[in-house]
Amino acid sequence: MFKDMAFYLFGHEIDPFFQLFIFEPIIITIIAVLVAMVTKKAWTMALVIILLNIIDNVIDVNFLFGDQGIGTIITQNIAFFFSNFFSMFYEFVFSFLLAGLPFMHKKFGIA
Repeated sequence: MFKDMAFYLFGHEIDPFFQLFIFEPIIITIIAVLVAMVTKKAWTMALVIILLNIIDNVIDVNFLFGDQGIGTIITQNIAFFFSNFFSMFYEFVFSFLLAGLPFMHKKFGIA
């Protein structure tokens, strides 16, 4: 999902490091903070980050391993999810740092 988004934005595939540690954390952090601003609850950011990463993994795995059977798809989904733990960590850190700013608490009431 995010690989396709990057391809349409930049016109070519981007470096995997840039994809995992710069582009995806920024996009997912923005989405998670927007959801927290709407719901006024900080825990929804964690839920959004995990769900977006699961959806992205499912799309990537089905595209790459869709012809190899359900067992391969399930194991590769688990492997892809755990391989994204480092980038997910940065997404959690960035989103909770942004939500913890005094401006966010005063203006949007994020608790």
